[in-house]
Amino acid sequence: MVGVRSDANNPESKQWLVPIMAKNVQRRVAEEAARFMVDGTETEYLQAKERALLMLGLSDQTRMPTNKAVREYVSRLTRSKLGEDEVRRRVREMREIAEQIMATLEDCDPFLVGSTLTGQIRETSDIDLHSYSDDPEQTMTLLSERGYEGVEAEVVENFKGTFVHLRWDECSYPVEITIYPWSWRDVVLNDCVTGKPMKRADIAGVRHLLRSS
Repeated sequence: MVGVRSDANNPESKQWLVPIMAKNVQRRVAEEAARFMVDGTETEYLQAKERALLMLGLSDQTRMPTNKAVREYVSRLTRSKLGEDEVRRRVREMREIAEQIMATLEDCDPFLVGSTLTGQIRETSDIDLHSYSDDPEQTMTLLSERGYEGVEAEVVENFKGTFVHLRWDECSYPVEITIYPWSWRDVVLNDCVTGKPMKRADIAGVRHLLRSS
C-alpha cells in the first residue's frame, strides 16, 4: 500500500482556511451587534460592533462586518421577534404617518429615507425625513399649524455643515426631520449603511408604496 503524506501541519495547506475563518468571525460580530441594536442597548452601528467585539473577546484589530450586514441581521431578528404580519403592519403605519407629515411640508419638498422607506425596521426605528428650507422656523410653523405637538429643535454641526433636526413622537413612533438648506435640494447624500447614494422617496413615491402594499 502506498503511503499518503499528510500536509495537516503545513502552514501553506491551511491558507485556504483563513478567508473562511475571517468570514465566520465577521458573521458572529454582525449577529451580536444586531442583537444589541434590536434590544436597544446600542443605537449606532459602530458602537454596536465595538460592543460585539468586546463581548466575543475579539481584538479591536478584528475586521468589522459592514453596516449593511448588521442591518440585515437586525431585520431578521426583528421579523423573528415580532412576526412578519406585525412588521408589515408597523411599516405601513409608519409610512402613513410619513405621508401625512410630508403633505404638511410639501412646500419644503420632503423625502422619506431610512428604514421606514426600505421596510427593514426594528422596534425602535424612527420615521426619518429630509426637508429643505432656508428658514427652519417655517417648517416648525407648518407643523404647529397642523397640530403636531412636542416638536423639539436641535442645531447640529458636522463635517457636512450646520443643520436643524426636529424630533418628536407621533402615535408612539419617533419622528426625525433633518432640515437642509434649499440649495441642497438636488444633492443626494451617501447612505451610512451601504456607502452608496441614499435611497429616498418623495410624497408621490410614498403614496405609491402605500397603494402597492
